[in-house]
Amino acid sequence: MGKIYAILTGDIVGSRRADIQRWLPVLEEGLKHYSNNFDIFRGDSFQVSVPIDRCIEAVFLIKSNICTVEPLDVRIGLGIGEISYWDEHIKNSSGEALINSGEAFDTLDKNLIYVRSPWADWDEPTNIMLQLATELAKRWTVNMAQTVSAQIKNPQVNQNELARLLNRKYQSQVSTELGNANWQKIKMTIDYCTKELIKRC
Repeated sequence: MGKIYAILTGDIVGSRRADIQRWLPVLEEGLKHYSNNFDIFRGDSFQVSVPIDRCIEAVFLIKSNICTVEPLDVRIGLGIGEISYWDEHIKNSSGEALINSGEAFDTLDKNLIYVRSPWADWDEPTNIMLQLATELAKRWTVNMAQTVSAQIKNPQVNQNELARLLNRKYQSQVSTELGNANWQKIKMTIDYCTKELIKRC
């Protein structure tokens, strides 16, 4: 097997209920955190190539960014595999990772995230765990989403520094928001699923 890539295909849930000038910059900022190789098309759909070792984290950064704009959310299909042809625009590229990403997205139905890879024994438990994690994330308020986003983007900083970055008056606010967001449980899921994926790549 050749080099393995991760492709996210997604769209914004509820995009017509919010001004595009409010959510497009936060979507772009989330995508650019991982890659300059992305396309936004059909108004509220996107594709992005992300590092394999951060692909599941990327789902939750994009989600946390979008959830800072009420009443929006995001649906994402994550595809893993080889790329046979790279075009200047990712949506015109082709290969297993893009096919898997598109099929994962088409499988979503009422779920907000679905993964498809060459390894069925990774897909099945990962999809179960990520659906539980996204159920927890559905409870995020705008403040919780802001704090989770800042934590993902600044993994090395402590909560006092995070409070300063977020203009929160007290460190305890950050601690409470991360606790209420169930961030530690979600992070454990991200880390475990990523570790199991990397074993196969």
